[in-house]
Amino acid sequence: MYISLNWISDYVNLKGVDLKELINKFTLSCAEVEGVYEKGKDIKNVVTGKIISLLPHTNSKKLKLLKVDVKEKVLDIVCGAPNVKEGMIVPVALVGGSVGKIKISKATVGGVDSWGMCCSGQELGISDDHSGLFVFDEGTPLGVDVKKILDIDDVIFEVDNKSITNRPDMWGHYGIAREIATLLKKELLPPQVWEDKTNL
Repeated sequence: MYISLNWISDYVNLKGVDLKELINKFTLSCAEVEGVYEKGKDIKNVVTGKIISLLPHTNSKKLKLLKVDVKEKVLDIVCGAPNVKEGMIVPVALVGGSVGKIKISKATVGGVDSWGMCCSGQELGISDDHSGLFVFDEGTPLGVDVKKILDIDDVIFEVDNKSITNRPDMWGHYGIAREIATLLKKELLPPQVWEDKTNL
């Protein structure tokens, strides 16, 4: 079972807590942790940008030539995403940044210089969708680090299912949060409850 400390922090205040030390305590007191994964560390220098113009690439039917406003400047970017449209606000990895294992540098694609990369949700590590660019809501400010808008940074730890076989109260994030609150001697906040009023 995979546990997100971002989700746990919805129920327990983790401010100032050494997360690696917390996971060690959890392993000793509650259940074996099989792995720890720090998400978002490989996402750097990615900001919001608006596609202000879109033209076909003269040397490719699939590629488009974009002008993307990232507030401080307008970038020329070559993009092959099928859903790309003028007016969209998308994540833009700037030259010198990184997205996963991809280091962003100026590239020449089909004879045209490209000064960045527009990103999908999969490339940002926030979804499995690689079918097109991730799109922000209309009105999202430009030139903002995407990590200030999206919960990309997270610590995920993997709990051995066998070690909680007899602890059904820990078969979910809220149960794990209860254990962590006890370990830290902190308040456990109540879960948000959605009330269905459609049949009332």
